[in-house]
Amino acid sequence: MRLQGLIFDVDGTLVDSNELHIEAWLEAFAHFGTRFAPDTVRQHIGKGGDLLVPDLLGARDMRRFGREVQSYRKRLFKEKYMPRVKPFPRIRETFETLRSQGIKLALASSSNPDEVEYYTRLLGVGELLEGSTSKHDAEYSKPSPEIFKAALERIGTDDARTMTVGDTPYDILASHRLALPIVAVLSGGFARAALAKAEFLFESAAAVADGLAEIDDYFLE
Repeated sequence: MRLQGLIFDVDGTLVDSNELHIEAWLEAFAHFGTRFAPDTVRQHIGKGGDLLVPDLLGARDMRRFGREVQSYRKRLFKEKYMPRVKPFPRIRETFETLRSQGIKLALASSSNPDEVEYYTRLLGVGELLEGSTSKHDAEYSKPSPEIFKAALERIGTDDARTMTVGDTPYDILASHRLALPIVAVLSGGFARAALAKAEFLFESAAAVADGLAEIDDYFLE
């Protein structure tokens, strides 16, 4: 294989969590007396709270409760929503197939470390990984490239032979800011048009193993 490594986003890519994140943010904002339409929040899913909150709030509300709403949502998601997250089908099988082809794997998430650990156990892929990242590995979340850069250091592969996998436009931007090609997946709920700048577009992360020959051909040049 010319492809040496794949760096996977987690939320919306490997686990079905995006709609739960939307619900949690809506509930958290409502707790502080601010309400948004679900679609307003949905377009920002894929960013960390460090970027999502100031993108949605004005200066006055940022002073009033910008930090507090992030802390509240963190507790709310962990206690109420995270137990409802389910893995997408065939992820463990997909990772085993990729490793059998000599491809190294890493997770790149800007979620809290306990969330990343929980999802790794939920997916049952811990021993198949070279490593993973969390919000502690970057000052800013996606679309900043810091999380993918940290994952690239963990995986230890040639960046010219490494690809990312994600489900949001912010994954695409973060990956391209490092000049890493990306497989975008539709499982996170974003429209095809929003993911059009990705090098590949598949229905799900499980389809990566099915399209491995096509992906590997990308590195012919």
